[in-house]
Formats: sequence, structure tokens, C-alpha cells
Amino acid sequence: MNRILSLAILLAPIAAISACSGSDNLSTKDQLITCDTDPSTGVVLRCEPATGDDHGGANQCQDVDTNGDGEPSDDGTAPGSVARHGGSDDGSGSGDDNEHPNGDDDDGDGIPNGEDCDTHPGEDDHGGVDLPYDVRPGLGATTNPIFDAFAEKGAQPASIVSVTMDGSDWRLTEVTSGTAFVVTQADCDHAGNRGTGRDRIVVTWANADGSTDSDHLDLRYCQ
Repeated sequence: MNRILSLAILLAPIAAISACSGSDNLSTKDQLITCDTDPSTGVVLRCEPATGDDHGGANQCQDVDTNGDGEPSDDGTAPGSVARHGGSDDGSGSGDDNEHPNGDDDDGDGIPNGEDCDTHPGEDDHGGVDLPYDVRPGLGATTNPIFDAFAEKGAQPASIVSVTMDGSDWRLTEVTSGTAFVVTQADCDHAGNRGTGRDRIVVTWANADGSTDSDHLDLRYCQ
């Protein structure tokens, strides 16, 4: 009986860790992650730690999660590599100074450009008008989340083409129409598609040159 009890005590922390692991922090620093991407826009939707011989597949990309937040955006440098946001080549954009057996690897993380999440809309090497990972309007604050998010990055797009949200429609009317609203306790407490008080939307916008881009944005109320 004592041996059984001891085994149960030893296994309890493991079970607790498994129960607590969720989509908010799926990775550890420098871990390889595989991310699902939107088939139409290429926007990164959800990521999981890569396992075994996982090399990604259709509508997926991979990245080294250098800051351990479970997302491909790092705003830093990959281990032993040159800085992101500009690649590692000679300035020609070819990536010739950092080649990978399966294609150029501009950020030196071991993942060829064609499979790297960094080249997807809104990620580290995409460039142009962009959204941050999230916005965090506080209780009682007046917010226009998409406008506020672009303002955080410093530039507004020419126009918003569409806003979509999977698994929820919380505040979608206001967010889609660009109508400012005051954050209430209900916003903080609602069951969002990414957790309590948290929703992920996908924004598609037009640039001044007529091109369009898409990216995800997390709305994290009261966080």
C-alpha cells in the first residue's frame, strides 16, 4: 500500500503539469514549434511544440520560439544567428550568406525560408504596415482595438478590408465597424476564443500601394 501511495505522490506533479499546459504558453525558449496557418491569407493561427519527426505540412509553418511565448514572433535573434527583420544575406535579399540544404535560411534558425513562420503576414520578416501581437485595453478604458493596435506600431493602413473571428463574436460588431467602446467587467469575464477575456481576430487591410496584408491580433481585456 505504501508503494502505491508513493507512486501516486510522484505522479501527481506530472498530472498537474499536464492539466495546466494550455494554448497560452505552449513552448519553452528555443523550442521548435509548428503553427497552423490560414489557407487563404497565410496568417499564423495557432502553434504547438513540434514533436518527433514533425516537419510541418500543408497550411503549416515552423519556427524556433526564442522567447518561449508559444508564438513565432520573437523581436530578437535566433540562437547563434544574425538579427531578424532584415535577414542575414548581403543586402540583395537572396539569403546567399546563410543557405539551408532545403532553401535559403535568412534568420539562421535552421528552417528554410519557405517553411519559416517569419515570412508569413505579420511575423518577424514580413515588413510593411503591421499589427502587434496583442492589445490590452483596461477596465473602463475607451478603446478602438484595431486603430489602437496599428497606432502602437506607428502607421495606419489605407483601409480595413475585413475582420474575422473564429469561435466567438464578442465585440465583433464594434471592432469590425471601427466603433470605439468602453471596456466593461463583462469584457474582462467573457469566455473568449483564446481564453477568459481574450479573443483572437484576423485583420485584412489595404496598403497605400494597393497591396493587401493580413495578420492576427489578440484582444486581451483587463490583462
